[in-house]
Amino acid sequence: MHAALYRQESGVNGTRPPACNVRDIRWWQDIPSPIRPLVVPPVSFDVLQDYEMAADRTQGYDGRHEPCYCAFRYVLTQLRSDDDEVFYEAPVYAEMLTSWRLLDQRWLVCRTTVHNFDRGECQTSLSLSDTMPR
Repeated sequence: MHAALYRQESGVNGTRPPACNVRDIRWWQDIPSPIRPLVVPPVSFDVLQDYEMAADRTQGYDGRHEPCYCAFRYVLTQLRSDDDEVFYEAPVYAEMLTSWRLLDQRWLVCRTTVHNFDRGECQTSLSLSDTMPR
């Protein structure tokens, strides 16, 4: 992925200048409620956005600037036409991988894929990993 836009965001007074409000990043949104107290909360973020396709990556850091949150999202599109004269891009596949570092240093990984946008078919799975997804 090529990063056309790179932002550093900070929720605390520190060495990283904020580009926008940290509250705009809903890093906790997909965490199952019983697990939320076990997750290390991020205090700053790096956000990368691709300029060629609908894709981005967000990485969150704890107070010691160690990674504790990571999210990748992308959407693949396909050219379509209703009348063979006007073409438009329609989404055909999307994937989102979000991971959070737990207090015991393992990573909780949530992977969601959308295989059929017309029918709204998606699949979500949770797993544990010893390392942060790359």
